[in-house]
Amino acid sequence: MSLPETDRAHVQIGDLVVHFKASDTGGTHYYGRSHFEEYRSALYPCLQAELAPAVCLDVGANYGYTGLLMHRAFPQARLILVEPIPWLEPFVRHNFAVNGARLDAFHSAIVSVVPEGGRSSFGVNTKATQDSRVVAKPGWDVVETDVVAIDDLLADVPPDQGVYIKIDTQGWEKSVFASGAAFLARHPRWFIKTEFAPAWLESQGTDPAALLGDLLNRYAVFEHLGRTRWRAETLAEIMGRPLEPGCEADFVHYVRNLGRNDTGWVDLFVVPKAFQPARRPSAPPEAPRVPLLSRLAAAWRG
Repeated sequence: MSLPETDRAHVQIGDLVVHFKASDTGGTHYYGRSHFEEYRSALYPCLQAELAPAVCLDVGANYGYTGLLMHRAFPQARLILVEPIPWLEPFVRHNFAVNGARLDAFHSAIVSVVPEGGRSSFGVNTKATQDSRVVAKPGWDVVETDVVAIDDLLADVPPDQGVYIKIDTQGWEKSVFASGAAFLARHPRWFIKTEFAPAWLESQGTDPAALLGDLLNRYAVFEHLGRTRWRAETLAEIMGRPLEPGCEADFVHYVRNLGRNDTGWVDLFVVPKAFQPARRPSAPPEAPRVPLLSRLAAAWRG
């Protein structure tokens, strides 16, 4: 499949160029500030310093921008992208080619517990591909696609290798996490950035508070505030304090109200409970300050 000759646009973000379908607001979304902030994010150098990812997995790759950021930050890492909308694959491959980036594996599929037969339907929002979902809304196109599981995609990753996973599936996150339960339980060095959108989760049949409770029971979970601080030097600075079990209902209420009509959302960081991010070394204590008049008097006496 080749890119369309017309209905094509692109955006330059730093040293990366991203081509997309001009009539798709999922593509023009890349003009937005958040993608320029992501390019400058301190998260990537901190991950490189503390996790050194050898494998990166982008679940919900869209036009491939996050995958390009992964390659830029971790050029030696094995890169796996998963995106179920068939006509996005040539855009992804083109974007990697024009940016001189290596793509190790691309799966035209959804990530989920694999059903019998290994196939699933998928709803495509043709006006805004970033809002496509497994369970389609009325009027959307529906395609048949493969199903892959994190447990299978990362089955060969040894325990000493760091793994970075991004998950953005418009409410399908419960099934994505379930598909990787065995890997996440046995592997000690992984870091996940995932979307958490209560309204989107409910559209896919998931109770957001129950999902959050399950994540808190299994892993350490942190709210990502979006843009990272300038010159943040450690993951601990970026991640802040973890969410505590028992906060589920209040946190979901808080997130809902971050958007109009209860459509708020945030990103979460999810890591193994034993994960210990580095902290900035403490500055040595300052010597007590002696008032100027006392110093002058001491000098006069001396």
